[in-house]
Formats: sequence, C-alpha cells, structure tokens
Amino acid sequence: MKLNKINLGIAVALVGLTASNVYLFNKLNNVESKFASKESVAAIADSVVSLEQQQGSVTLAAREFNEQLMANPETIVKSLAKFRFEQEQLKKQEQNATMQSLTGALYNDIADPVMGNPNGKHVIVEFVDYNCGYCKRLSPVLEEFVAKNPEGKVIVKEYPIFQNQPTSAYAAIMGTALFYTDASKYGEFHNALMGARQLSKEFIDSTIVGLGVDLNAVNANADKAREQVAKTRTLGAQLEVTGTPTMFINGEKMHGGYSADQLIAMFN
Repeated sequence: MKLNKINLGIAVALVGLTASNVYLFNKLNNVESKFASKESVAAIADSVVSLEQQQGSVTLAAREFNEQLMANPETIVKSLAKFRFEQEQLKKQEQNATMQSLTGALYNDIADPVMGNPNGKHVIVEFVDYNCGYCKRLSPVLEEFVAKNPEGKVIVKEYPIFQNQPTSAYAAIMGTALFYTDASKYGEFHNALMGARQLSKEFIDSTIVGLGVDLNAVNANADKAREQVAKTRTLGAQLEVTGTPTMFINGEKMHGGYSADQLIAMFN
C-alpha cells in the first residue's frame, strides 16, 4: 500500500513539474546529473511542495515523494533529465517536419533573388538585412563562394528585421524589384549595399541608377517585390529565423563564421 502511495505521489508531483516546467527545469539546468547532491535535489523537492501549497494543502503523497527525492537524488534527477531530453528530441522532430514541409518555399521560389550560378547545385539560402553588421561581414565570403565555385548559388531571402530603420525594408523591396527588372545587376547592387556603412533612400536609388538601370522600371516592380518580402517574412517566422544572417545549407540552419573554402567544402 505504501509503495502505491509513493507511486501516486510521484505521478502527482510529475504533473506539477510538467505544468511548471519553465521554473523547475531552469532549476534542473544547474544540476549536473553525475554530481547530483541532496542539497540540489532538496531545492527541487521544495519547489514541488511549494506548488502543492499554492493549491491549498500539502498532501501525504507529496510528502512521501519529497522523502523519495531526498533518498534517491541521482535517480530522480536523471529521470527528469531524461524527460527533458525526450522533450528536446520531440521539438527537433517537429522542426524537421516543418523544414521538410517548407523545403519548396525555401529552395525553389523563383521569385527570390539569386547570386552566382542560377542552376548551381551547391545552394546556400541566406536570410539577410542590409543594415545588419554581421550580414555585411558575411557578404564578401558569399561573394567569394560564388566566384570560386562554378556550382555556387546563393538564394537571397530579403528579410528586413530592423523595424526602426526604414531603409531595411526599402532596400529589400528595391533590391527584389531590381532583380525582377534586370537580374544580371542584382549581385552588384547587393554587394554595393552590403559594403556601405550607412544606407539612405538616396544612396539606394543612386546605386540602381549607377548600374545603368531605369529607376522608374524598378519602381514599377515594387508592389510585386513588396509582396515577395512579406512572403519571406512569413517563411522566416515559420522556420524560426530570429536574426540575420541566417543560412540554410543542406537543410541545416547555420549562421556566420565560415570562410568561402569552408562553405565550399560542405558540398564535397
């Protein structure tokens, strides 16, 4: 009978733990399973009791569960760590399923600007904001990647994230519209803006004119480009793209910090 009560206590307490996982698992993050101490487990036990107190009373089952915690700290902590690991694996499975469902939108949207070989087999997808300092650091690397690799292709997802800088959205829209007007000039435009320390509407417009492209023709494609940027924002949210630059290489989400040769090696 006592064993059944203890099992019931464990079940009740684990329900409380699941309901309050943000708080308790933050506690658990500070506990090394190999070196679990009675003091660290006691902190978790106190949290369980506290939860019961908030509900109005401390049950006998909860008290017996508390005793079990103190008597078997390593077992309990490892069980909770296993539960957390399983939840993380479920999250990864969900992310993989999302990735698979969005592969077409990520890699095969013909409305996205492209640099390098349009038919290249070594494809990098980059979510980018022209006012992002890290994007500016990565830009020469990607430029070298397509220059050194005949199969190199960079799909640019214009992804303005700096809401307090209007030139982010304007540059994204005008860059996309330029691609629709004259795709051959997009790479030069992209690299010119990435090489600029500060952006203004005048600089963006003058860059287009300097490439020998009719600004009126680009503006005529602005509405279509605006729709594409909005679609990219939705895609980024679905893929949990929270910052720029974010790259997708062979289906894996990555960020900066690579050389052109390292990027090329990822496809060999």
